[in-house]
Amino acid sequence: MNEDNRALEIHLKTLETSEEKGDLAGISRSCNLIGILHQKRGDYDAALESSLRALEIAEKIRDIAEVSTSYQNIGIVHQKRGDYDAALEFSHKALGLCEELRDVAGISKSYNQIGIVHQNRGDYVWALEFYHKALEISEKIEDVAGISRGYQNIGIVHQKRGDYDKALELSLKALELHEKGEDFYGILRIYGQIGLLHKLKGDNDKALEFSHKALEIAEKIGDVAGISKSYNQIGIVHQNRGDNDTALEFYQKALEISEKIGDIPEVSMSYHQIGIVHQNRGDHDKALEFSHKALGIAEKIGDVAGISRSCHQIGIVHQNRGDHDKALEFSHKALGIAEKIGDVAGISRSCHQIGIIHQESGDYDRALELYQKALAIAKKVGDIAGVASSMGMIGKVMHMKKQYKDAFIDYLISLDIFEQLGSPNIDIVNRLITDLTKDMGEEEFERLLEELKTHS
Repeated sequence: MNEDNRALEIHLKTLETSEEKGDLAGISRSCNLIGILHQKRGDYDAALESSLRALEIAEKIRDIAEVSTSYQNIGIVHQKRGDYDAALEFSHKALGLCEELRDVAGISKSYNQIGIVHQNRGDYVWALEFYHKALEISEKIEDVAGISRGYQNIGIVHQKRGDYDKALELSLKALELHEKGEDFYGILRIYGQIGLLHKLKGDNDKALEFSHKALEIAEKIGDVAGISKSYNQIGIVHQNRGDNDTALEFYQKALEISEKIGDIPEVSMSYHQIGIVHQNRGDHDKALEFSHKALGIAEKIGDVAGISRSCHQIGIVHQNRGDHDKALEFSHKALGIAEKIGDVAGISRSCHQIGIIHQESGDYDRALELYQKALAIAKKVGDIAGVASSMGMIGKVMHMKKQYKDAFIDYLISLDIFEQLGSPNIDIVNRLITDLTKDMGEEEFERLLEELKTHS
């Protein structure tokens, strides 16, 4: 933070000197640099104000390079605030000028930024196309920072599509380059990403470790938006461990910051997570209230992946309330979007959830078909927690169909994974095994245990 404060102080003094001399080019450059610092710290109002002033002056004196820089900075601020249409407009303007100037590094940055906007909207095919274009240029001109960004961003798309192993491989490559260059903002982002990947793979201890590392750096460099994101991520890990009170505490901290700085996508994420906590507590009205708030923002800013996420969550709440028609409606919406944008992990989650609804309606064959589809995807992408959940639900269907041996084996596999993960779902599987024992009868259950011991 002290380093950023010093940098801001220097740029403000330089701006003051340029204003005294009437040096318009110097004023424009300083305003853009000041805008970048404000944007990094999450003060988007101040960032936009500085960048717009830089643009106005650059256009007046026809400094095309500085106009391009202003367009790029303004696009980034709009992207950070969730206004993706405006973000794309300014990013494409920047790209056009960079191509006109033959600014190869600028073209790479513009490709990267356009990729980020497409990724945030859930359009992963376009995102990958622009990220690979950016990476190709960065490798050609030996831009280490650009190469690192490329690895990280391509890794994020693989994570969004459910390929966690590939995402982790690319993220670790990016981290190595960030650490060599002592790029603290880059290290912060990549720690958060690695923490998220470990969470998605079911390793909560690793997830918490990297999320706290990210928070520590964000606090050190004064990155307010980064602090908010870290709070949300730490909350998610605590929620996965069943500690809803601690999770809610972190989500509310994140929400307070993101509302203050106008980080609309992060506001939506906080609403979404707070809704999940209320759902876990059995307060369905509150859960729906916050989930619909998250959905409203996602729809407003064109966040397709966010719409899918919110529809999935709203479906779960309706299912918990016993409203199967509404649950199916929202769950199928989520599935349709996940299939459209190639979100493999989202497809798995939706199949699992729709399976639960069919199971509760008594359609065990359809439920089993959906659980097995979800299981196949979870295994493919390395989603260990997803494998455990699907195995548990497959066991439950086998239980309902009175195929007790198969049910017991499925329960044991699910229990073993959840125990490795330290998941609160251990209690749920143990209750299922207890119910199975009662339904089978003690003598038949003992015979099953002996049979399994004999064949083990």
